[in-house]
Amino acid sequence: MTVKIAFMQLSSCWGCHQSLLNAHMGLLPILPELEIVYWPAVVDFKLNSLKAREDGEIDIGIIEGAVRTSQDLENLRLMREKCKFLSTFGTCACQGGVIAMANNFPLEDLIKRKFMEVESITTENPKEPSVNLPGFEVSAKGIDDCIKIDSYFVGCPPRTEAIVSNILSLLGKTPFPLTDNTYCDDCILNESGCLLDSGILCFGAITSSGCILKCTSKGTPCVGCRGPSNTLSSKAEKLKEFTDNLQDLNEENKKTLHEFYPLFNNLPMLANFLLIGPKLPQMPSETEELIVKINEFLREKRFPKNLKLSSDFISISTVCDTCDRIRGRMKMTKVKRDYEGIPNEKDCFIEQGYVCLGPRTNAGCGAQCIKVNAPCTGCYAPKDYGFHHGRYREKDWAEIVVREFNVGLTKEELLTQIKDHIGTFEKFSMAKNPQYKEGYRGKLTGQWWLEKKEE
Repeated sequence: MTVKIAFMQLSSCWGCHQSLLNAHMGLLPILPELEIVYWPAVVDFKLNSLKAREDGEIDIGIIEGAVRTSQDLENLRLMREKCKFLSTFGTCACQGGVIAMANNFPLEDLIKRKFMEVESITTENPKEPSVNLPGFEVSAKGIDDCIKIDSYFVGCPPRTEAIVSNILSLLGKTPFPLTDNTYCDDCILNESGCLLDSGILCFGAITSSGCILKCTSKGTPCVGCRGPSNTLSSKAEKLKEFTDNLQDLNEENKKTLHEFYPLFNNLPMLANFLLIGPKLPQMPSETEELIVKINEFLREKRFPKNLKLSSDFISISTVCDTCDRIRGRMKMTKVKRDYEGIPNEKDCFIEQGYVCLGPRTNAGCGAQCIKVNAPCTGCYAPKDYGFHHGRYREKDWAEIVVREFNVGLTKEELLTQIKDHIGTFEKFSMAKNPQYKEGYRGKLTGQWWLEKKEE
């Protein structure tokens, strides 16, 4: 049975869809599973064909771009009505993207510049067009500011292989078939010594049989790497007790929980995929109930509110973790602008004096910019704050840089020497800046990052 899928493009550069099409033959494992019902960027579907479908008729909707115009907002709400599961696709959709940099200016100034003052105007009495141009929203917004979203995958654009693996995950494609028996059925601890009975979180009760590693025979819990089983073990009731009280888990069990979730759901590692809502049905309802509880718990922990988490529980790699540049051979004594000299290709950008957001940006891009001698600008979203949590925390970045890099500047000196804070730290997340979320509120000036209290 095929899955109905629809793609929508809002205000964007089309780069995310191009990255998907770059998969070429890599799309072959996906296409037979899909019935494409709307994809105007590739197939000649008309919007009326989407409007004519029943609400909730489409299984999966994938959206690229930010909300900048009234038409964007209408199309977004239409997709939410027609799709059971809706995913953002790329940094503009997740965070607002570069488009939202316009939120730094009043809308009337933007319209005046674009249609009346730009040097390329040739008409004698230029004005804002009123035909074939949708009206503008007061501010550019990320999609989740307007409707409920079920998953996110970020990137500007997302890597091609990450897109393919994300879509396969949404389709419920697991590397192993679902079996009728569970891991517990042939576990060596089934009769006595069960880890669950000892207060150790173990997911064998809902995991398919067939594992040859037999982790529990070595005293370590099953983390669900073979995916869900068609049935549940009698131990599932004990597992349910754990999921009813996730907030009381000790650190060791939290680590197990964090390891289990992506493996069991076949979520791509370092592909910057964040699942918010339950996926399409693909497991017993009792198992789905457990997963939903875990999902909600991890989501709360992934976006903490003034909560300091153990680094053992939330371990998220940064771009620096995937960068092979050498640290310690140079020392930053002043901040350089991009046009000041050419950085060498061996040493750390920061220690050469250039601003690089790698220390605070999620891994998953493969450090592609760095490999072509350009510093990271943060398109894969800030570490610990999620794809849609808020603006980039420059104070956090500065603290890391001063503490972990060879830098001869204080945090205050470092931030003072950066000339363009919005362009540096909010290039992709301006839409999430609370001062600009509902439109222009006055420019940020001076050392505002030092004057404001921690959020």
